[in-house]
Amino acid sequence: MTDMDLGEIESISAPQLSASDDLDTSFSWYTEHAALFISTIKWALLGAIAGLCVGLGTKLFLTALGWATFHAHLLDAGAFHYYFVLPLALPLCVWLIRTFAPSAKGHGTEAVITAVHTRSGRIDLSVAPVKLLGTVLTLAFGGSVGKEGPCAQIGAAITSGFADLLRLSDADRRRLVICGIGAGFAAVFGTPVSGALFGIEVLYLGRIEYPVLFPCLIAGIMAHLVCGVAPPIPMQHQDLGRLSPAVLVLLSLLFGVIFGLTARVMIGVLRRTDSALRRFRDYPYAVAAMGGVMLALMYRVFGEQYAGLGTGVIDDAMNGTAHLALAAFAIKIVTTTITLETGGSGGIVTPLFFIGSSLGAALAAHLGLPVGVFAAFGFVAVLAAATNTPIAASVMGIELLPAPLGVYAALCACTAYLIVGHRSVYASQRIGFSKSAGLEVPLGGRIGDVSRKHLRVRPGTLAARFHNYSTARSKKTKRRTSPPQGK
Repeated sequence: MTDMDLGEIESISAPQLSASDDLDTSFSWYTEHAALFISTIKWALLGAIAGLCVGLGTKLFLTALGWATFHAHLLDAGAFHYYFVLPLALPLCVWLIRTFAPSAKGHGTEAVITAVHTRSGRIDLSVAPVKLLGTVLTLAFGGSVGKEGPCAQIGAAITSGFADLLRLSDADRRRLVICGIGAGFAAVFGTPVSGALFGIEVLYLGRIEYPVLFPCLIAGIMAHLVCGVAPPIPMQHQDLGRLSPAVLVLLSLLFGVIFGLTARVMIGVLRRTDSALRRFRDYPYAVAAMGGVMLALMYRVFGEQYAGLGTGVIDDAMNGTAHLALAAFAIKIVTTTITLETGGSGGIVTPLFFIGSSLGAALAAHLGLPVGVFAAFGFVAVLAAATNTPIAASVMGIELLPAPLGVYAALCACTAYLIVGHRSVYASQRIGFSKSAGLEVPLGGRIGDVSRKHLRVRPGTLAARFHNYSTARSKKTKRRTSPPQGK
């Protein structure tokens, strides 16, 4: 896709009318409103049905997860811990997915994004039960994954099947599946507005599916009401009196940079681990068993708080009561990477919440700042950066925090989103624009295919001047330090 200005896009997408064209005089004053009314009713019904189905599916998943987790913890006896079963659970999860639904592999949302971009949202209905069972198996025995990926994939599979039942067009199917993504996110985290926005924002870097906004909101609200999950609203007891608005702005920017770099590290670790394990793709069960052994050893050394969802740590961090080491976020990055890349099934957003909130809490505690406030900032900022969803993350910050704090959380999230660059935990995201006016990025392709060699500095910009200056300085330094040439 070539980069076109707005005028060129409008000239292609809009019908061309000239003064000589004959207008349809039969167009009545009420025709436009009738068409809008019909469309609104249609998508309100489809969105509500999608939300109802996804909410019920999410509730079933959470109920199964609670039951399985409870019974898995009953295995604790003396020196034996439930997570010692991971070397068996992960290979079983791999077998389940490879046998019945290969597209259910990984953290779920990735496969849904691919389906929306390449198959008009067509997803095999068998993905839903397989993804549910695989994720329950992974999480119950301590795999470090999230719960939103399965809900998004289950929601997308249900809405895709519903589109088949109604014989909807490919365009309508695609919209309905996007509604399923947003509804799954809204239901599992109890944040209907930001969940709906996540569903329409996560598909692209820099583009939003506005035609799906209305039905996605309907689906998100309905799914939230049906599922009944309460949002993780933190209790903010800290005194902010000594932090003026100017100081809060500066801290939001600074922490945003830190959270953006952290998301970049997370993405880099995931990509490099995936690349390193490709040489062992003919031995998936051995890789899964080894991953289970490594996870069990890490939990034994660093503690069980890194196993499973880690919601206890997230809640304590956001309530300002957690006592965490600075390295807690790094341990969670490693355990999540091992789980997902060796065969575990589950989402990635809950680990992102853990990473952001634990890092924010630890940094704030060391700097003498309000712990819960900056844990909440990290909660939304790492999500914004790692998934390229700054609007959804900003709205989530406003949904979860008191209004004044939500504004600063949004600033922190948008800063992190810019700092991470053209990267994402979802490699199938499509690039819609460049995050910097000084960079030229190939538009329209998968973000996972973009590397440093694909980026170009745009001539005449400040970035070009800096690049030329730094290149000249580097060459001068090399000439100074290089040994003299012999005769």
